Amino acid sequence: MKLPEGFLLSGINCGIKKNGYDLGLIYAKDLGTALGVFTINANPAYSVTLSKKNINNPIKAVLVNSGNANCYSHESGLKDTEDIITKLAEELGVNQKNILISSTGIIGKVLPKEKIIKSLPELIKNLNKKYKNFSKSILTTDTFEKVSFKKASLNQKSFSLIGFSKGAGMICPNMATLLGFIITDVFIPKNEFKKMVTEAVEESFNSISIDGCMSTNDTVFVISSNKVVLDNENEKKIFFQKLKDICLDLAKMIVKDGEGATKFIEIQINGAKTKQEAKAAGMALANSTLLKCAFYGANSNWGRIISALGQAGIKVKETINIRSTNLEKKNIKMTVDLGRGEFCRKIFTTDLTPEYIDINAEYS
Repeated sequence: MKLPEGFLLSGINCGIKKNGYDLGLIYAKDLGTALGVFTINANPAYSVTLSKKNINNPIKAVLVNSGNANCYSHESGLKDTEDIITKLAEELGVNQKNILISSTGIIGKVLPKEKIIKSLPELIKNLNKKYKNFSKSILTTDTFEKVSFKKASLNQKSFSLIGFSKGAGMICPNMATLLGFIITDVFIPKNEFKKMVTEAVEESFNSISIDGCMSTNDTVFVISSNKVVLDNENEKKIFFQKLKDICLDLAKMIVKDGEGATKFIEIQINGAKTKQEAKAAGMALANSTLLKCAFYGANSNWGRIISALGQAGIKVKETINIRSTNLEKKNIKMTVDLGRGEFCRKIFTTDLTPEYIDINAEYS
């Protein structure tokens, strides 16, 4: 699995976590183009605040820490985060506006600024074309690394994308304690690129839910080194499909790694009046604790579907069509036809288990 042209990665332990990697770096050899999708939580992490400020600039690097959410910890939290990216910028010979940052972990704990700053030279020294250390550095309660790779060759051009994500709990759109990083060597005009990224994220990361809880730290970055110019519509179409595929791969991995989950559930909503209603219906079912418990117990109590839809303001007829594959299986597909229109939507979720309660009762 080869990195897209123009990128290097690194991951080390800087002391935020006792064990395992906790500091990662994506490095663009030349300044790249970045697009970002962020949490809509009204209390965002300091990392989100600064990255939203810098996202429209050419980007040299993305710094990621795990084990600490860098959020609502102390009055100097934002200043400390600025100090970290300023120091990284100095090490890389660029302006701090060319740096993005993401954090994931426990809210309310002070980020150990000095440990991170002290570790930056080592982090930079360890940059290479391998991805394993970076993919490990972004994990928290995840049980496996989430990596997806796509490539294509056409018209004597070759391009590739590699994506990384983390997330297992506090997962509900828009996004979750979800970090996603996708790097590519493709150049597409930014307005077209942005439209592609928005749609790809909406159909993937914004179509999953594990527990109905929205994080303060949700971030997805798509970054290009602009090395391979795609200048005809067919080339762009192929790239767009690869981008959607990689986002959906990563989103599904997050659901499959849901805290305590025993089942992967695909909810297909048909017959909605609008796109918005189709998504609202799917999310109403994915976030229903009663229905998620029914999936865990393989209990086909479809009254819970009617109740959840009604709570979302979606009135359906007594003849509503509900179908499901075997609820005893680990992979379940449920189809609900609202009978109200022509729009459809897929949402991905999990069951709700006693283990989820155990994990989160002890998480601190």
